[in-house]
Amino acid sequence: MAAVRLDFSLFDKFDFEYKPVGVKFTLKKPDDIDPLNKELAICEMFKEAQTSEPFYATKATTQCGEHVVGYEEFPPLMYSGQLGPHFSMFKNALANRKVYDYIRILPKDSVKYIIHASYDKMTFDPDLMIFTANARQAEILMRASSFASGDMWSMKGSTCLACAWLYSYPYMTGEVNFSISGLGFSMKARNVLPEGLILISVPANQLPILIDNLNEMEWEPEWFKLGREGFIDAVKKLDEDIIADYGMTDRWK
Repeated sequence: MAAVRLDFSLFDKFDFEYKPVGVKFTLKKPDDIDPLNKELAICEMFKEAQTSEPFYATKATTQCGEHVVGYEEFPPLMYSGQLGPHFSMFKNALANRKVYDYIRILPKDSVKYIIHASYDKMTFDPDLMIFTANARQAEILMRASSFASGDMWSMKGSTCLACAWLYSYPYMTGEVNFSISGLGFSMKARNVLPEGLILISVPANQLPILIDNLNEMEWEPEWFKLGREGFIDAVKKLDEDIIADYGMTDRWK
């Protein structure tokens, strides 16, 4: 693989319980990474990579989610929405059918190999990185994602095909997306992760921005350490200082 251009050592400072994982989609077989030695669903692969050596998955080792990454096309039975009601995902086939109008999937046969590696073992620049974070870590990451741009955070997902919102959607749109473990139906059924963790998927175009912002911004602002009353008093003092600085009678005039 090509040399890594970005410095991911910054993520050491988070002390993640679950390591961030880089994902790369490719048509070319990796020559320095071993194949996955078991069958896993797409939604299980990033969890596997948190504690394993780097690996690549193929159609043969993808047990579920193969339609999302372009290994297969959705069959008529899925497109028709017939499966959802049987799983108690949707009230009826019509509700299930709607998912296929907005889900983003990779084009058929555009990918043959999906490489996964924890951030400290990557030998490649990833197409996206998936973070498994607690609320404190996620607040820092999400604040960093919009620190310089002011972009709105957006969470997109669905009860089924949860892997698409972590893999194909951010990869194809270039948008950061996040979810919470326990919301995705199959991930919950497979016990992929404990419930309540925040899953953040950052595509390649956003990674340099994220790292730059993390290097620049204050991770734990003093405002978080003041307590409720201290925070209220400090905000009032800031208001007074700003009003005086701008020569206003109050901040609304």
